[in-house]
Amino acid sequence: MSQTKRTLHTSTPLMYSTSMSRQAGCNVWLKLENMQPTQSFKIRGIGNLCVQALAEHGTSHFIAIGDTNTALAVAYSARQLGVAATVFVPASGGTAPPIRAKIELEGAAIVENGRTLRDAYAAACAFAEKTAGAFVVDSADAAAVVAGNATVAAEINVQLQQQKPAAVVTTVGSGGLLAGLISGLQQCGWQRVPVIAVETHNTNSFQQALLADDERPGAATSDAPSLLPPLESGAEPDCDIRTGPPGRSGCDGTRDSGTRSEPTVATCLLAGATSERAVELTREHPVVPLSVTEAMAVDACRRLLDNHQLLVEVGSAAALSVVGKGLLRQIVPSLGPRCHVVVVVTGGANISFDRLDACRQRFPFPAPIIAKSGQEIFMRMLDSALPTAASDLGAISSQVKP
Repeated sequence: MSQTKRTLHTSTPLMYSTSMSRQAGCNVWLKLENMQPTQSFKIRGIGNLCVQALAEHGTSHFIAIGDTNTALAVAYSARQLGVAATVFVPASGGTAPPIRAKIELEGAAIVENGRTLRDAYAAACAFAEKTAGAFVVDSADAAAVVAGNATVAAEINVQLQQQKPAAVVTTVGSGGLLAGLISGLQQCGWQRVPVIAVETHNTNSFQQALLADDERPGAATSDAPSLLPPLESGAEPDCDIRTGPPGRSGCDGTRDSGTRSEPTVATCLLAGATSERAVELTREHPVVPLSVTEAMAVDACRRLLDNHQLLVEVGSAAALSVVGKGLLRQIVPSLGPRCHVVVVVTGGANISFDRLDACRQRFPFPAPIIAKSGQEIFMRMLDSALPTAASDLGAISSQVKP
């Protein structure tokens, strides 16, 4: 088999969730990307990119930055392809996040440099310049990444036996998965299937990019968006708390999407820049951007563990909180008991029982529900209560009508 045809990801299960289906009043399916070899969807796009780099450019050394799911996917891809991998990270101060050991287990060399990801990225760039056959994996907009992520939709099409879903729900960070999902849905002939793109209030760089694009088309994008978290981030402290910086311009020419400066437990959703391709596709495909509270994401993470014995990163569970809190019917009023809704469980390897417990202790439960779309509050309610306030849903609902 030629290298260009090789795939490093696996086809993941599409699991019916009885508990979520009862809550939503329709058929809810979970696309379990946490079942990938690297525990997240990242291996689809990054694996495809690495295979292409090896076949077309003879790459002999892959380089990644940060203790991230991207880095784990790079390390796994390098081991599978028989080439070297080096991951540059900020100094951890003796307390590395759980994913660090998984990256090392795949055989990647870890190089600590500086106090922030900007320092580590600068060191990675310098290393790549003097290393023959080096390839830095940092762009969510690479065509191979988008094409790899599009395979999620292709699998859903087969697994649902070509039955068109009423909606697809996913989390969004840099936007590489969203771009792939939309491309894949369009390839399946599902141009009108809405995608509900979920972030948390503290990581809503994609929503901010869309708002900026509405005001000045093209202003929210960049030529080579980064797969990295904001570059001012340091080594990750306990409980997935990381601080995002104000806007910046990176040494790779990308532009920061303006990630919030408050700490977040949904670190896998932090993005240094926003995918230009994802923003472009929202102009031709129905996408509903939505952000939820950190508490909602943590609660959804716990419920997934309780109901399905599956543990994923808090950021991944943000999409599940939309289903579990009755928001779906507000967004897609036409939902009926025979309709199918697919939630992409993006996964994530940077999680443990102790980490989830520490995150839960940060928030009161039951968690109040506050969901936003753009600058407007989409829904505000207490857990298991009727909405107490909401914005006009007409404009939002109109995006998802057949």
